[in-house]
Amino acid sequence: MEKRSTVPAERRRGLASSLESHQVARMAHSVEEHFKFKLAEYDRRIRTLVYQYDAMRSVQLDILARCLPTTGGLVLDLGGGTGSLAAAVAERFPTTRVQIHDTDPGMLAFARERCSVFGDRVDFIDKSFAEPLPACDAVVACIALHHVKNMPAKGRIYRNIFAALRPGGVFANADTLMDSRPREREHYFAVWRRWMQARGHTEAEARQHHANWAEEDYYPPLSTELRLLGEAGFAEPDCFWRDEHQAVFGGIK
Repeated sequence: MEKRSTVPAERRRGLASSLESHQVARMAHSVEEHFKFKLAEYDRRIRTLVYQYDAMRSVQLDILARCLPTTGGLVLDLGGGTGSLAAAVAERFPTTRVQIHDTDPGMLAFARERCSVFGDRVDFIDKSFAEPLPACDAVVACIALHHVKNMPAKGRIYRNIFAALRPGGVFANADTLMDSRPREREHYFAVWRRWMQARGHTEAEARQHHANWAEEDYYPPLSTELRLLGEAGFAEPDCFWRDEHQAVFGGIK
């Protein structure tokens, strides 16, 4: 016979939410450990490892330009890392405030130094992005949310994002997508390896990077991401831009 829990349903939901936040916080691991290089090298090295990194950044900024208020506004940067994206947003939109949400203390310290030129327009929130978010005009993330390997948990993050956005607000996520079909999946990984090789990595190193990252990363198909976004409340979830396995996708509230 199944043993029934004596914990009230509301309490069980609270415990599950707390556990989920803890699990996602643990996924916001040390970037130095994940990529195997020092934070001071991040800006240079990330461009040799992540396919079309700069192109994705440009697309995200252009999307924000269409959706942010003419003056002011708040942008949340989830898993903001070294503050590279937050700094780009603050520079392009000089009256906009940015919040970086991250749980990696080394990254937040690095981001504070990088973004110090923007004064109090950039805030640094030591908090898991699985928790509820403040009201805002846009949410962005760059190669961060693929650390959430549990799709129901990711769906809840998307619901939190949708709830936080003001009407007309946008979620623009730059991340890696993969096809579930083996031949297509191998094609994307081959493209990615060639990209890395053209930027100084050997094929063996590229393969090892992918093997290492597979322990912590999961790249869903685009169809899965769009389904989760639709279930979160976005009426027209969209892929704003895509090149091979790399994309900027999300939705406008």
